[in-house]
Parts: sequence; C-alpha cells; structure tokens
Amino acid sequence: MERIAFQKVSEHAKKPLAFSPDATASELIGALRKSGLFEALITSGSKPRIVTLIDLLRISDPERASIGRLSKPAYPISGSAPILEAVDLMVTNRVWGLAVVEGGAVSGLITQLEVARSLARSEVLQGIRCREVMNPRPPFVEAGDRLSKARSIMRRGNLAYLPVLRNGMIVGGISAGELVFNMIQPRRGVRRGFRGGGGSSVWSIPIEGVMDRSPILAGEEEPVSEALKKMLRRGGASCLVARDGRLVGMVGLREAISPLLRITPEARPRIYVIGLPEAEVEEPLQPGIVEKKLERAINRAYKRFKPIVEVVIDVKRRRSGGGRTLYTVKARIYAPGRPLTASAEGWQLAEAFDKLCRRIDRLRARKARPASRHAFPERGEPA
Repeated sequence: MERIAFQKVSEHAKKPLAFSPDATASELIGALRKSGLFEALITSGSKPRIVTLIDLLRISDPERASIGRLSKPAYPISGSAPILEAVDLMVTNRVWGLAVVEGGAVSGLITQLEVARSLARSEVLQGIRCREVMNPRPPFVEAGDRLSKARSIMRRGNLAYLPVLRNGMIVGGISAGELVFNMIQPRRGVRRGFRGGGGSSVWSIPIEGVMDRSPILAGEEEPVSEALKKMLRRGGASCLVARDGRLVGMVGLREAISPLLRITPEARPRIYVIGLPEAEVEEPLQPGIVEKKLERAINRAYKRFKPIVEVVIDVKRRRSGGGRTLYTVKARIYAPGRPLTASAEGWQLAEAFDKLCRRIDRLRARKARPASRHAFPERGEPA
C-alpha cells in the first residue's frame, strides 16, 4: 500500500474534459455521456473550476444553462505531491477530484476513480473487509418516492448514488448519471408523452420506474478489493453492503480508497535533492552531506509538523552578468494535508543550503496556527 501512497500524483493523473464557462450544459451532458466520465474542468482565468454530474441536477433546461454558473472551485494539487496527499484532500473535503497544477497551469485531473483503479490492480485491499470502511448509515430513498426527492437528497449531500428500499429490503439503486442523462433534456426536443424535459412533471415520476434493479452488492465480510472490482467492472461508483437482503452500509470509491490514510509515514522522511550535479558540487557539500544537513533540520521540524512523508529539494542555478552563479534552493515538505514550502538563495551552494535549513527551523519555531494558515503556502493551493 505504501508503494502506491507515495507515488507522484502526476503518475496517475488523466487528461480531463475541458470546457469554457460559456458552454451549455447540453454540450457537457453529451460529452460526459459519450466519455463515461463524471466531471469536467472549466478553463477560464488562473483558478481551475470543476463541474460534476451532481451539479447538473440543478438545471431544468440544459440548452439555456451555462456551465460556468454551475461550476465550483477545484482543489489544486502539485503533480509532484504524493498520492497520499491527494487522497487526504479528497476524503477530508468530500470532493470527487483535484486539479493537477504544474508550472502555474492545470496539467491534468486526479480523481477517486484513478486512485481506485490503481488499488484494484494490486492486492493491498485484500485483507480489509467492507464493514471496516463502509458508511453504516447511507441516505436512501423508497421505491415509491418521487424522483424529485432523490434529486434533492443528492444535491444537498453531494451524493452520486442512493440505495432504493421497499419495506427495508434493497430493491435497486439510482445514480446522478441516470437522472441527468435520462431526465434532463432540451425542452424544445421533448415529444408529447416523453418523460424527459426537466420539467416538474418529470420529477414526479416514482423512483421505481427508472431505478437500476440490479445494484452492485457485497457482504459485510467481503474484501474491499472485491467490492471495488465489481464497481469498476460495472462502471459504478458505489456498492451496497447487504445482510439478508437488508441495507447495512455502502462502500463508495471514497470509502474504498480511504485505507491509504491508515499509513503512518516513517519517522525519517525521505529526502530527494533535484538538480545537484556532482560535477558542480563544492567539496564541502557532497550530496550525502547535503542530505544529512537537511535531514537534521527536517527531523527538528518533524516534531512540529508531524507526520512528514517526504521532502523534495529543487536546486536552480542562474548566472549573473559578472559570471557569478546564484543558487536558489526550494524545499517542498509533504505531509497529509497541505504541503509546506521554504526557499533560500546564495552565491555558494553551502550558503544557500544553510539559509534553507534556517528557514526550515523557523517553520518549526512558528506558533501553532490552523492548518489553513501554515507558513509559506504556494499560490493556488487550497486554504
């Protein structure tokens, strides 16, 4: 499990569907239906935004609604951050995906689905049972309820799927995708007697008329890995956990990837130094010595910002007009949640690294603050 947890986000990110904020919801619905995706990025301005199938439940006429108004700010994450950090952000903030930002621009999207696919290809979830991670009290609807109730619950709770019960027994399930693709249609294209159109009469239809009568099911003692494989085979995002036909819980993709958060980083965080060619290193500052120096500073900071997963040091060189070389060293300190950064400059590498270590020490010395106000946040990272 640790192998996946500490892999870089960029290794798992995908190229997202991208739309301008002026595009209509109808265009987006068509693209999501064709691609089988759950979300799309809105590309406008410096801050990425995202729109999901759940957001599309807010509209009635997709030809008139622009998706810019439906979208929400997307949590950004660096491509060099570990998967563990991405999972922490998605699970803690209950979001489907994160915008991968590199060099100030969005380069991709990492979602619960990409992480789940990676976990399904390994055996890391084999020893974890559904009862250990399931939501034991998932919201549900009754078969006789109207579609408007399902839509309302999904919108309020940001839920992509609801179990459907009758007299306490599981009889089906209904997803946000089924509602969007089947119920929300352009009004001008609606034929007499057709159930689509997005009007009030559509949402008065009983749920049992459109629900999936063969939901994905698993037992309490079934491995999470098996439940996850069932979801991926069926293209679903939720698995109902049943006992004698009754609902006892639900495992979604968020619950399936949450075991990664059980990992406790080792006491000595990994330190990587990038851009430090041995041929250019000063004699007193060989790579091994650099890492030892940084390790001492990081271990001191570790007591303050526990737990630190890894530290990436990036060395840049810039020659001045007088032929001298200015060294810039930047440290990115990864821990579950928000990463910390510190940087320093010097005309000699030893000087730059000494300054960097002092900056890291000052991180440690700062008074405790809320997580959203840690020192040196990079622009574009969530508060």
